[in-house]
Amino acid sequence: MAQVRAKWLSFYAERVEPLSKEIFSHVEKMIIGTLIVSAGAHVSSSEPAIVLFGYLRHGLIGRGVMLFGVILLFLNFVDGLYKLARLNWHIAYQVLMTIIYVSLSVRLIQLILAFRGGE
Repeated sequence: MAQVRAKWLSFYAERVEPLSKEIFSHVEKMIIGTLIVSAGAHVSSSEPAIVLFGYLRHGLIGRGVMLFGVILLFLNFVDGLYKLARLNWHIAYQVLMTIIYVSLSVRLIQLILAFRGGE
């Protein structure tokens, strides 16, 4: 029994733990990026109750925040694609992961905006 447990712990430490840490790290960064994009979209689409320093236009600030979020999403995407390319997997898997990442990001932005719109 101890030998099976030792093999499982070795397998987990070598294979499962690094993979799960990478996946959760990228998902966390993607959620943060989509939250930033949706916050910028919300500010630029409606007149918020908070006045930003009095001189700055809300639409301009919202677009700047959206641009910052898109840059974060793009950098996270490129980092993930680079790590996938190093694994020497088939190009079809990388294309599939690209499509999933982009579609999941867009859907998360839509979901967050839908929740914000129901005030």
